[in-house]
Amino acid sequence: MTRVFIWNCQLPRVPSGWREHLHDFGTYISGALFTIGWWFFIDGLVMARTTPDFPVKFGFEDWIPGLLCTIGMIITNSIDLSLLREDSFGYGGSGLAGKAKLTLFIGIALLAGGVAGSITILTIKYLVPQVDGSVLYIGFTNVIQATSVLLASIALWLVHNSDYDNQYNFVLN
Repeated sequence: MTRVFIWNCQLPRVPSGWREHLHDFGTYISGALFTIGWWFFIDGLVMARTTPDFPVKFGFEDWIPGLLCTIGMIITNSIDLSLLREDSFGYGGSGLAGKAKLTLFIGIALLAGGVAGSITILTIKYLVPQVDGSVLYIGFTNVIQATSVLLASIALWLVHNSDYDNQYNFVLN
């Protein structure tokens, strides 16, 4: 099977002493993004529950995007990048690469669905009825949560699946 290189980009060379620290720093950034996202959501939840005569009902549907993104983050980051590079798709192969790609697709679909769901909830519950600006913040907390969990997942995926190379090759099989 021939491979066609789509894009070959040179990343800046990172000194070998910094590579381990870069790995740790990326993990910390991912954890901070995840924590900030859930903190915003809980802040919006507490604000909605403690505000008297709150015009919008805060229900279970507000929890779904954050839960989808969190499950998607767990699934996406449980896949090792080396599993995706296996080329044995024939009858003799284990088919592990195909299963890993399918699992990765499901995780990314959950992440994207969570972000899309949070934007939908913001639009339907807060923007269309044209609620007050102070109440609109609570709608944005859901979007902030889903987006920050998505960014945390991307950061964690990149730092844990990098081979400490200074070159990435994007290949079309």
